[in-house]
Parts: sequence; structure tokens; C-alpha cells
Amino acid sequence: MKVIEASTQIARTPREVFDYVSDAARLPEWQPTVEEAGAEPPGIRQVGMIGYEVRRVPGGPRRIRWRVTECEPGARWAVEGIDGPVRAHVSISLAPSGDAATQVGYRIRFEGHGIGRLIRVMAARGARTDAPASLERLRQRLEGAAAPAGHPAGN
Repeated sequence: MKVIEASTQIARTPREVFDYVSDAARLPEWQPTVEEAGAEPPGIRQVGMIGYEVRRVPGGPRRIRWRVTECEPGARWAVEGIDGPVRAHVSISLAPSGDAATQVGYRIRFEGHGIGRLIRVMAARGARTDAPASLERLRQRLEGAAAPAGHPAGN
């Protein structure tokens, strides 16, 4: 299945962006189709961590579990779906860009199992629209948050 990519630049450091996107509980703040999310156990950010989200999909909300596959603070965060007929593989890459800014790259691809082979086409179609919108929401959230004194977003 084709990889869907989106990117944006955020006026925050890579570590600040990483801390926000890797906090499962914050997922509903920047991904509008996510109603609830969390980690099992909460607060842990490492490879192998299990998280979940309740996402609005056609047919009603669905609980989706995922596992962290890459965790490089300030640089990279990746997860893969671990149950259900459609499993997403998502990666977020972070690179310094100018003075206290970050270039954010978002990639997602879907894998279908059984009936999921058909459903993944719909999931990918939705992701083509949702990914850029989610990154814009992420940018607005982080740049609109109170910035430390002397920080470019706070001046």
C-alpha cells in the first residue's frame, strides 16, 4: 500500500515537539478523529510501549491498540497497529530547522488483514486529508501554547 506523507514546520524545538507527539493522552488534541487515547502504563515512552486510541471511523468509534517501534527523543517516534483488520504504521520524524524550529515529517501506511484489505483503501483515503489537517492543528497547538521567556514563539 502506498505511503501517505505530510510535513510542516513548527516554531518549537525538536524535543518540545517530541514530548508533545509522544504523549498518547494528547493525541485527541491534535488529531480530530481521535476521541480518547492513552498508554498502558501511562507516562512511559519507550520501544515496546502499548498505547490505544478511540478513533471515529465509518460505523462508529473503534478502539485501536498500537505498539511503539521507534523512540528517539527529539528525533523520531513510530508506532504500529497491533490488532484489528486494518493496521497503521505511523512515523514522525523531527529535524532542527533554523532558530528553535522543527521540520516535522509524518508518514503513514496501512496493512490489511482479511476484510481489512478492502477497508484499508478507505482508511488511506481518509488519511490523505486527515494527515495535513492534523499537522496544522499540531502546529497551531504548539505555537499557540505559552512559550518560555526568550523563546521565538513567546516573543
